[in-house]
Amino acid sequence: MDPKLKDIKFIAGALAVLYGASFAFQVLSILQGQLDLRTGVFALLLGGLCLASIAVMQLKEWGRTALVIGNGLMGLYLLVPYIIISDIIPLSFIFMNVAMLLFFNQENIRSYFVNKPFVAQAGGWRCVLLIDDDQTLVKVIRPALISNGYSVLTAENGEEGIKVARTQKPDLILLDVILPGLKGREVCRKLKDDPITRAIPVVFLTAKNSPDDIAAEKAIGAAGHLTKPVNAKALITTVQKVLGI
Repeated sequence: MDPKLKDIKFIAGALAVLYGASFAFQVLSILQGQLDLRTGVFALLLGGLCLASIAVMQLKEWGRTALVIGNGLMGLYLLVPYIIISDIIPLSFIFMNVAMLLFFNQENIRSYFVNKPFVAQAGGWRCVLLIDDDQTLVKVIRPALISNGYSVLTAENGEEGIKVARTQKPDLILLDVILPGLKGREVCRKLKDDPITRAIPVVFLTAKNSPDDIAAEKAIGAAGHLTKPVNAKALITTVQKVLGI
């Protein structure tokens, strides 16, 4: 079983036991004559959370949604007696500040603010296909391209990259030399032999930077060369130069 799935089911099971026991205690209190609005609402919340937890164990989406909403309501229910009306506005600002901090500090949000504002290139979006199995590099290159107004497609091997290039027809291809299966130079040859992809410029990504390597890449139709580790500024400069922007 997937470790995360195992954790989800374990946590949901523990919550079901906790909420079920608490619900039973509240029902017992009601049967003993301690019935009031607050106790009744609390019992309903606990019962609903117990059912939601059981549904989460079965990976039901409605259970996950109910668990999230129910816990939010439970938090408000427990917090209300301790809140003075005059404190509501300051508290709302605290929650808003925390939410904005968490939102704007996400990596995929920060990427829109790298180097320059997120705008599409004149004449519409330009699409770049990145063929590379190094996910660390992908996480560097993709945000840099997106923040400069490019849409990005990715492929982890040469065969997949050729298929994506044929179906999506990107404006430019960034191609790793060392790939699992079909190697980068062979991928480039196949792209240049295919009339559908022949006109798409290819820029190689490689740790090798010798004149012989660069000459060999140009001989099979490469339009550019970038040396790993790739600098974001050099990446954008090369892409713009190849695309004539």
